[in-house]
Amino acid sequence: MGVLDTGRRRIDAVSADLPPGRFLLLNLAVGLAHFLVLFNAGAYLALIPEVAGALGVNASFAIWPQTDFFVGMALAAPLSLWLAARQGESRSFFLVFAGFGASALICAETTEFWSFILARFAMGFFGGLSIPLSLAVLLHRYRPGREKLAISLWGVAALTPFTLAPAVGGWLCTYWGWRSLFYLDGPLALVLTGVVVLALQGLPSLPARARSVDWVGLALLAPALATTQVTLDLGSYLDWWHSPHFWALGTLALILWVTLWLWEWQYPQPLVAYRLFRHRNFLLGVAGVFVGTVFFQGIMALLVVQAQLVWGYTAFLAGVLVLPMAATAKPASLLSQWVLRHWDAGLVAAVDLAGLALSCFLIASYDRDASYTALLWPQFALGFFLGGLFLPLTRLSLSGLSESEAEQGLGVFNMFRVAAQGYGIPILVGWLARVEQQIHHFLVEPGVASAGPLAETTRSLLARGLSPSAATATLAGDLTRQASFLAFNALFYASGWAFIGISALLLIFARPTRIQRAVSATTQIREEMAEP
Repeated sequence: MGVLDTGRRRIDAVSADLPPGRFLLLNLAVGLAHFLVLFNAGAYLALIPEVAGALGVNASFAIWPQTDFFVGMALAAPLSLWLAARQGESRSFFLVFAGFGASALICAETTEFWSFILARFAMGFFGGLSIPLSLAVLLHRYRPGREKLAISLWGVAALTPFTLAPAVGGWLCTYWGWRSLFYLDGPLALVLTGVVVLALQGLPSLPARARSVDWVGLALLAPALATTQVTLDLGSYLDWWHSPHFWALGTLALILWVTLWLWEWQYPQPLVAYRLFRHRNFLLGVAGVFVGTVFFQGIMALLVVQAQLVWGYTAFLAGVLVLPMAATAKPASLLSQWVLRHWDAGLVAAVDLAGLALSCFLIASYDRDASYTALLWPQFALGFFLGGLFLPLTRLSLSGLSESEAEQGLGVFNMFRVAAQGYGIPILVGWLARVEQQIHHFLVEPGVASAGPLAETTRSLLARGLSPSAATATLAGDLTRQASFLAFNALFYASGWAFIGISALLLIFARPTRIQRAVSATTQIREEMAEP
């Protein structure tokens, strides 16, 4: 009983208006709901080849539901707290997670590719609504001065999409089928919603704040994000710059972005505060997180998919390739908080980017004769430098901004970060396909160094009793696999040099940031919201 009494007293010292049992239940339910949303952002990667086969599309098309998931998240972020102010936290939480669960069940049941894409977009949209809302709900139930504890608990789920999710998603796909992920999502979302609503029963809602929404800006932002995503998704199918349709879509996306910029520049409370880009550190921080996320998200998606399609690993083993990141990502994020008390944010971000480059170079050395662990070990370093990257980039971006500007700047930072998660996959998929074609052409081109070994291999296959057509088919398959390996290595080398380039820009152009020995709860909230 003494232990129970002590526990109750400690919870009462933290909880603002809930008895201990309901307070713990609320924390658990909100934390699991937040984890569920972020988990779905990464678990789908391991499912892509299976989804492609089940829905009758090419694997490059099955990537589209993942990219559209992130577009939905990017669109939803500006509306979350406005919805909570209008509907109340209980009703908002119910609406958001009921929509998330219903969308997941549609994904589980549908046999049509286009309805699957729309349902995944809806999952991303409702998931994007839930992220700021869940943190606001949690913070409202903690006593003043105890907010940092809530932020730390809520932030445990950060980096889940890049670490645990692909491995667990791969395990579900391998042993239960790809639809099992969505069959679990639906009931879990509805149960967690019910628990949160019951825990908040009879309690005052979030304090009402006058929240105006830039509806014109939203009406321009939505088609700008979506058109850009569609243009990139169709890039490989349309043969990129060689297609007039690609040019037409790209021009439309550019017009929408320019129109949005013109509107937001003069609007007093803009949805996308472009005026903040006049601050050098904000420009560099947002550019760094956008370009870095484009490359990182793209190479992680291709790593998981390539491991299944080309190297023959199961969905589970492909997901396990990124599991080591879970061991190092969150500790690195915590270490980054301590480092930023003593070092400049731009310098710390530059070091992390250089570390990501080194990890990419290690992965690029992988070849078909190497063991599975040769590709597994570099993920520990990749996770460490990824975990430490987002906090210094956020600190760099928001340095020198006023309180009101920092709130707007966080919204812009997160929008570009989430959008980059969707844009990075088709950009790097298209780049990989083009490089693979070029390497394949070089390998079979007459007169090059490989011509002699090709002829010798063909004779060897014929001597083993294969027919000419069978020998040609076997050799073609081997050449395709080798071209895929070489293109994969080239992709990671290119990504490494891209990270080096961003690191150099930060070192040269970023202005020194003010070193903070201790940060306020408001600053910590902003920095947690900027983690993936």
